[in-house]
Amino acid sequence: MKRHSTKLYHWALEKASSKRAPLWLALLFGLELFLIIPLDAVMMFFCLQKRSNIFLYIMIATIASTISGLVGYLLGHFLWDLIGGWVVPHLITAASFAKMAGHIQMYENWAVFISALFPLPLKAISLVSGVFHIEIVPFITCIAIARMIRFSLTGVAMAFWGEKVKAFVDRHFHSLFMILGAKIAAALVFFWVLAK
Repeated sequence: MKRHSTKLYHWALEKASSKRAPLWLALLFGLELFLIIPLDAVMMFFCLQKRSNIFLYIMIATIASTISGLVGYLLGHFLWDLIGGWVVPHLITAASFAKMAGHIQMYENWAVFISALFPLPLKAISLVSGVFHIEIVPFITCIAIARMIRFSLTGVAMAFWGEKVKAFVDRHFHSLFMILGAKIAAALVFFWVLAK
């Protein structure tokens, strides 16, 4: 696992230093729905390599991430009829699914906002939002605002404490990678327990 996180670290540094860095950032965050990598850490590298582009990177990441969330929403909204009959009996019981639906419908906009603000899987909340037909305009608004806040905090941190953060990340990237993975796993367990 350490070898993989080291490869990711060097790959991110290489792309962040390239002339096409904004395009790489847009591609990574646009594919967020399908990737399982710590994109906040990747964004740090991009901001550190060219601090004059921090605002641009915040905007790119926000727009691309919001589009990725919208894709997840549309997949959940339109493909659930095709895959739902298999998902419910095989991956979750009908009773658990019904309870999860109740939680999502009760807290829909707050659930989307909080999930997008914290390092929870965007794919989960966007697919579920589509499945339960949450209104699309509030969904996009919540995703965009939460992502803007999250990425702005990352960008501001890099602008003010970039070198200290870089030194820390250089030393502890593998540990950070593992901690983020553990947080995502804990969040999934939390939502699974909530749905029971």
